[in-house]
Amino acid sequence: MKKEGKFKKFLLEIPEEIWNKWKDTVPRSISLNKALIELLEKEGKNEK
Repeated sequence: MKKEGKFKKFLLEIPEEIWNKWKDTVPRSISLNKALIELLEKEGKNEK
């Protein structure tokens, strides 16, 4: 992914159990950051 435009950076506070269950679903070939971005994009489309 190219880093163009503005980015929002923040620290997440997520219960470890929830985080581990989610991160274990992400293939190792995809970074957790990219997987989280894809999840946010998908959820954003569902809200429209």
